[in-house]
Amino acid sequence: MSIRIGIDLMESENSEKAILKETLHFAKSLKKDVSFIFFAKKNLEDEFKKIEKEIDYPFEVVYSEHTIAMDENPLLAIRRKKDSTIFKGLKYSNEDKIDAFISCGNTGALAAGATHFIKTFKNISRPALLALIPTKKNLLAILDVGASIAMSSDNLVQFALLGAAFQKARNIKKPNVGLLNIGVEKQKGTFHHQKAYLELKKLENDFEFIGNIEGKEVFEGKVDVLVTDGFTGNIFLKTSEGLASFVLDKVEKNIVNKKAEILKVLKDLKKRLSYSEYPGAVLMGVKKLVIKCHGYSSIKGIISAILDAIELVENNLIGSIKTYLE
Repeated sequence: MSIRIGIDLMESENSEKAILKETLHFAKSLKKDVSFIFFAKKNLEDEFKKIEKEIDYPFEVVYSEHTIAMDENPLLAIRRKKDSTIFKGLKYSNEDKIDAFISCGNTGALAAGATHFIKTFKNISRPALLALIPTKKNLLAILDVGASIAMSSDNLVQFALLGAAFQKARNIKKPNVGLLNIGVEKQKGTFHHQKAYLELKKLENDFEFIGNIEGKEVFEGKVDVLVTDGFTGNIFLKTSEGLASFVLDKVEKNIVNKKAEILKVLKDLKKRLSYSEYPGAVLMGVKKLVIKCHGYSSIKGIISAILDAIELVENNLIGSIKTYLE
C-alpha cells in the first residue's frame, strides 16, 4: 500500500530545513512505501534543491507565495491567501493527491480551511480537534481541544459522535462517553451543557453515555471519549501537560532511590506526557485526514504525527468514520 503524506513546513518553531531533512532521514528507515509532499514558501526553493542533492530519497515540494501567520484572522486569510501553504495542502488532500496532511500552523486557518476546501461529513456542522491522552486504564480521546471556541449543545452531541467513531475505529466496540463539566449532576454547567446532557441520554447509539465528568476524574480512565468545547478543552489539555511536566521534574530531581528501573519508568512517563512530542491532534469531522501539531512541537513530535498518520491511513479511519456516521 502506497501512502502519500503532505507536510506544511511553515510556522513551526523548528526551521523548515530541519523538518525537511529529519523527515527524509526518518523516511529512509521506514519499511513501507511512503512518499512525501512538502508545502513551503517560494523563497526556500534554492535551499531545498541543495537538500535534494544531499539526501537520496525522492520527495516533492509545492511552493507558495504566502504563509499564514499564527496571529492572522482565518477568515480573512481564506479570502486573501488561497495560495498559502496550509490551503494548498488542504486542496491537495481534497483532490486525493495526498492521503494525510500535517501542519503546525495557524489552528483557526487549518480548521476553517478544511471546512471550506474539504467539507465536513453530513450532519457535522463544525470540525473538532481530537487528542489522545493517557489515563490509568486507557487512551482517552478528548475533543474539542481547540479547533473553535464557539459552542452549542448540537456541537457537543456531534463531538460525542465523532469521538465514539474514532474509538470504534481503534476497535473499542462500545466506547464510554463523558461530558466535561463542573459537577456530575445533570443540571450542572451552562444551558448548552444541560441540553447536551439530555440529548446524549436520549440517543440510541452504539456508545454508552455515562453523564458528566469532573476534571479530577478524567485520568481515572472511566471514559473512552471526553466531550468539551474547544476553549475549555484547550485549557484543560495544556494545563494537564504543564502540571504533568512540573510533577515529573520534581519527582525526578528529588527522588532518593535512583534505581535504574525507577528512572526508566519516570522517563517513559515523561515521554508519554511531553507536549513537545505529542503526535498531534486529528481534525475530526472533515472528509479527509488532517493532523494539527503544536507550533512548538519538536521534530520528534512531527515524526510521531507522521507515524500516526500512516497508521490511521492503513486503518482507514476516514472510511470507518463515514460508515459510522451515515
